[in-house]
Amino acid sequence: MKINYTSLFQTFCIVCLFLGMTNIGVAQTTTPTDTTQIVVKKKKEPKPPVKYTPVSLRVGADVWSLFNNVRNFNILRFNGNAEFTLNNVWFAVLEGGYGDALSTQDVGVANFFQYQNTGFYGSVGVEYNVLHRLLDREAIVLGARYGIANFSHKLFYDVDDRYWDLEAVENDRTRFFRNLSEDNLTFHWAEINTGMKVNLARKGFLSHFYMSYLFRIRMRVSQPNDSLFKPTTIAGFGQNDKPVNLGFSYFLSYEF
Repeated sequence: MKINYTSLFQTFCIVCLFLGMTNIGVAQTTTPTDTTQIVVKKKKEPKPPVKYTPVSLRVGADVWSLFNNVRNFNILRFNGNAEFTLNNVWFAVLEGGYGDALSTQDVGVANFFQYQNTGFYGSVGVEYNVLHRLLDREAIVLGARYGIANFSHKLFYDVDDRYWDLEAVENDRTRFFRNLSEDNLTFHWAEINTGMKVNLARKGFLSHFYMSYLFRIRMRVSQPNDSLFKPTTIAGFGQNDKPVNLGFSYFLSYEF
């Protein structure tokens, strides 16, 4: 019997091809084709509420007012403050002081005016550190306050009738002079401010000291309406010639 080797070879190749395709199908069914990773997002835990507890007490003096006392001897002012810091986020501020301002004016040859205002003031308010998430000891603040001043003032003038007509001809002059005074008057104002607080050092004795400056916008709320003459300078408020007054303070404070 003659063996047909060509047919046997073809049959062997067909069997091998069939077995190979069967193995590939099994492999495809057992091997996962999806290689993407499933990421499970963790739920963010809520942040614990911030407890605004008093951290420290700072007591300071306004160095700027002391500088003005040296520059102008007709003005005497002493301003101080106390701050309760709440986690370097909020500041509860108490401020008070004393003011004595004297102004004189010579008009013409023999005409003289003198005004003096003396009193005490106090203000209370809050300040918020807008960069408390970035600064642990320093602060850039926005704040608001309400102030009250109690004062006494007096006015003295000595003029003649030529004060109203300086071109008048020479004649017998009639003089007018008067001394007016009022006590226990009250003045109210509101204030918004902004500024910075800087710690002088991180370690050592100077770490207890802070320097801070404030730019202030003070707005008159009320003043005596039945007074004999208008007060021109108010302790804590400044010049009273306009309803809005701009001011500046530079405090040096010690932290306990």
